[in-house]
This record gives sequence, structure tokens and C-alpha cells, in this order.
Amino acid sequence: MSASAYRTAVVQNLGAAVAWAITPVMIRYVSIGFPVMFQTFARYLASLLVLWPLYFSASAASERSRIRMRLWRLLPRMALIAVANFSFQASFTASLYLLYPGLAMLVYQSVAVFGVLLGFVLFADERPMMRRAGFYGGLLLTVAGVMMTVWTGGEQGSAAPAAGIALVLTAALSWAVLTAMVRAWLPGYSPFFVNATVITFVTPLFLAGHLAIHGVQWHFSASALLWAVMLLSGLVGIGLGHSLFYRSVPLLGVGRSNILQLTRPLFTALFSFLVFAERLSVQQMVGGALLIGGAYLITRLRL
Repeated sequence: MSASAYRTAVVQNLGAAVAWAITPVMIRYVSIGFPVMFQTFARYLASLLVLWPLYFSASAASERSRIRMRLWRLLPRMALIAVANFSFQASFTASLYLLYPGLAMLVYQSVAVFGVLLGFVLFADERPMMRRAGFYGGLLLTVAGVMMTVWTGGEQGSAAPAAGIALVLTAALSWAVLTAMVRAWLPGYSPFFVNATVITFVTPLFLAGHLAIHGVQWHFSASALLWAVMLLSGLVGIGLGHSLFYRSVPLLGVGRSNILQLTRPLFTALFSFLVFAERLSVQQMVGGALLIGGAYLITRLRL
């Protein structure tokens, strides 16, 4: 691999980090105009305008033929993965109605711990990692970091809203479950296909959730700007973010790609400060550093 190709992959990966970092800020920004389920439905619907064309442009004819031959066997698995995706996105989006994005993204890094624990239970090749001292050091740092960010106050008071923290942790656990299901059931399939199919399954679930909670409510107290930002968040966060990330992975590898994604809380904190003037306390910044450090150690071990 040439140096220029490697640099391009790094830039693509960091571009995905920026896209995924700014999305929580956009979700929080439009939360004044839309309920959780409708916002998520609209964002996912917009993202499909990118994901399916991306799959067809990036996949070879042989891969599409293989998928068609196995489609009926894959669909039930895709439906269950979509349920995990529903839990992840509904929980994370709802948390941003209660928390500022910088704090939410820091706590979300606990996904590294959930991923390791599920890997230990489900995959034999990940169990030896639990015998390494570095894992327990990373686990200790991550837990300490979460506690410091949650229980020391920035501008949100002496403690972050418990419901918001619980929603972020639910989102992190749901994402770990989702990735474990993809690894167990869909090895070797294009991530572009997996993303497009799962989001196609889950988008109607968000619409059904909105109708179940709010009934047939289509008129919202939202300006044209809020509508534009909401739809743009789907195109940027799901469409552009996934495109850049999965284009970088073949060159960087999964381990390096995930390590670079640990920059997301930093980007999110910057964007949240610019938009909402969110300020983390010194204790929260120290806790965030511990949390990211712990996630880094655990991610390195999973290489």
C-alpha cells in the first residue's frame, strides 16, 4: 500500500469520525421541533437515498448474485439485527433530548467494554484476552472514567440526568449486541449491504413507534431550517459517515479504524461547545480522558 493511499484512508476514517460526531449535535438541535421516533424515522429514510446507491456502486456482480441466492436465509437474521439497531438508535436519540452531545458521546465509549464482554461469551477466539492484565487495566480506566463524567457536574448540575445516562448505556449495549450478531451471522458480507438492508428493515419500525406514541401527528412546530437539519443529519451521519468509514477499513484494518474513531468524543465536544456552549468540568474532562484511554487499551487488545 502506498503512502498516499494510506493517508487517504486515514483522512476518510477521520472524516467518518467528524460526520458521526456532528450528528448528535444536529439531533439535539432539532429536538425542539420533533419527537424522538419521527426524527429517527425521517433521518433513516433520508439515509437510504445514499446507502442503496452506495451498495450497488461498491459491490461486484458476483457478490450481488451470492446475496440473491441466500437472501431468504439472510432476511430473518437481518430482521433480528434490525431490532438491535432500533434499540440502539431509539435509546441514543432519546438520550440527546436529556444530555448535551459532548457528555453523551463520552459515556457512549463504554461500548468497548460491552463489546469485549459479549465477545468473551460468544466467540472463543476472544476469550484469551480476558486473561491479559491489560484488559483489566482498560476496564478499570473505562469504569472510572464513566463514573467521573457522570457524577461530576458541568453546566448540567452536580450529576447528569440518570435517565439520559441509562439511555446512553442502553445504546452502547445495543450496539455491542448488533455488532456481535453481524460477526456471528454475516461474516464475509459487504458492510454496505448489511447497513442498507438493516436500515431498510428498521425504518418502518420507527414510523410505527411514532404512530403508537403520538398517533397520526404530521404537523410539528418546526421551521424549514429544523426540517433541513434533521434530514441532513441522516445523509451526513448515516450515509456519508458509513461510506467514508467502510472505504477506509480495507486499507487501515478494523483495529486501526476503530482506534481512530476514539477521536469522536473530541470532535463532538468541540461542535457541542460551538452550538450549545456546552462546557465540561475539569473532572469530566479527566474522566473522559480515562474513559477514552481505557477504550483504547481494550480496542488494542482486540486486534
